Amino acid sequence: MTTTDELRPGKAMMWLLSSTFSTDDEAAKAFSVQSGRGRQAVLGKEDRVGDEPRLLVDFNAGQHLLSVRGQQVGDRHKSTVHLWGQDYHIHRRFRLKAQFDVTNGDRTVLQVRQQSPNDSTVRTFETHSAPDLDPIAALALMLLQARPDKMKVLGELFRH
Repeated sequence: MTTTDELRPGKAMMWLLSSTFSTDDEAAKAFSVQSGRGRQAVLGKEDRVGDEPRLLVDFNAGQHLLSVRGQQVGDRHKSTVHLWGQDYHIHRRFRLKAQFDVTNGDRTVLQVRQQSPNDSTVRTFETHSAPDLDPIAALALMLLQARPDKMKVLGELFRH
């Protein structure tokens, strides 16, 4: 397994309408925007809102979960995500906040630790990612696990 020292530190923010991921050195960046109900269009650091998405994550039943221009490029079966010919295994921690590691083969390629409460309108994450992990794939894996489509707008207003 890869140690945290070999992974690049970074951060991510996620809410219903958009999400971001970047390494602290900004070598890797990706963002997503809501593209209809239950859909996130993932873009790279040079892209702009409205550009053709690099990846579409669609949580709606009957749709390809992971696609590009309508063509399926990946899927998820339980804790394994197959994306662009790679298998990523998500190891979720059993806690209230999103805390998980992602491996590809026997290497840890992504570690994610949620910093904010689950009912926050914007969730913040501390990340560590392998230098060779595509930032589009990294953000997609986070979207699949944190599920922004299930987040509430103004969640802080409804805390008990």
